[in-house]
Amino acid sequence: MATFNSKQYAWCELSIAFAGRILIGVTELEYTEKREKDLLYGRGCKPHGIVSGNRSFEGKVSLWQSELEAMTRDAPNNDILGLSFDLVASYVPLDGGQIVTDILKHVEFTEVKKGMKQGDKNMIIELPILFTDVKRQV
Repeated sequence: MATFNSKQYAWCELSIAFAGRILIGVTELEYTEKREKDLLYGRGCKPHGIVSGNRSFEGKVSLWQSELEAMTRDAPNNDILGLSFDLVASYVPLDGGQIVTDILKHVEFTEVKKGMKQGDKNMIIELPILFTDVKRQV
């Protein structure tokens, strides 16, 4: 019988690895798995079922400008939009609870946008991502 654990993970318990390096200047990670679903209609006015289609995977990583510059420096032709990599997100509880690791497969950045405004103390870059799969709890 499975046991229920209501353990909640905190931001400080998350480690994110990109190309074999743990990101220090990361401020946000978000990833989503979607599956197309539609109602199946036939005779009558109510649906008879639900049909499923393709899956898609997307998200974003927000990080310091210095992390972006390091990635850009190390990327072929200084082009991070040409990179393809796995991103590893590990939730490691400080109290010794269960470690949860998700691996985003074949991640690619879709956009790089820089910007600052008066009063900013540092630049945070939001990088949208697409990926082909997520391996959960590996």
